[in-house]
Amino acid sequence: MNQNYRDLKIYGQGSTSGGKFKNVIIKGSGQIKGDMECNNLKIYGDGQFDGNLKVEDNINIKGKTEFNGEIKAKKFKIQGEVQVKGEIFADDTSITGNITTDNDFNAETFTSEGGFTINGLLNADQIKINIYWPCKVHEIGCSEIKVKKDVKMSFLGLKDMIKPVCSNKILTADIIEGDLIYLENTNAKIVRGNNVTIGTGCKIELVEYKESFKKDEKSIVDKNNKI
Repeated sequence: MNQNYRDLKIYGQGSTSGGKFKNVIIKGSGQIKGDMECNNLKIYGDGQFDGNLKVEDNINIKGKTEFNGEIKAKKFKIQGEVQVKGEIFADDTSITGNITTDNDFNAETFTSEGGFTINGLLNADQIKINIYWPCKVHEIGCSEIKVKKDVKMSFLGLKDMIKPVCSNKILTADIIEGDLIYLENTNAKIVRGNNVTIGTGCKIELVEYKESFKKDEKSIVDKNNKI
């Protein structure tokens, strides 16, 4: 993007009709009423985007933001609460907050230590999910996925673990499909892959695999088929 575009800074409360900018910063409450393009976007308060958004480099959200259109970005970092109605395209996604989407989520790498509800397809090459909060997705398509339930240490660094931040730390999915699959604390109807490992805390209705299948003895798999 042309570096001669001006920055857009909203401090307090403000709105704009959209357009092309260099860097966009919202500290307070900001509304973008049309399509927007920029190099970088940072939100520390409340944001509302009524059009499509294209970001050449980074989106960093530490507040509460609603996107009513499509999102395209190189990096998408979510530390706050996000709602998205349109489709998402991001090379690198990192979630420590929470996101809810009505459409598909496309990424090269997808890393989550937060919560998410994806009501479409999560399509990524590499997926790593450490479950601290409930996570839900309609369908996952990937090259490699690793889902683990993590327990946070106390701030004193003692051996005793603190209580989980949420008692229902589960990934729920209708379909999970990939080449290399490792799952913990996952409820799914269908898991399909080349090499599939079902770790602890899983309930799977059907596993279909091409090369290998392993299952923790305490997990439940109703049926498994080599295809």
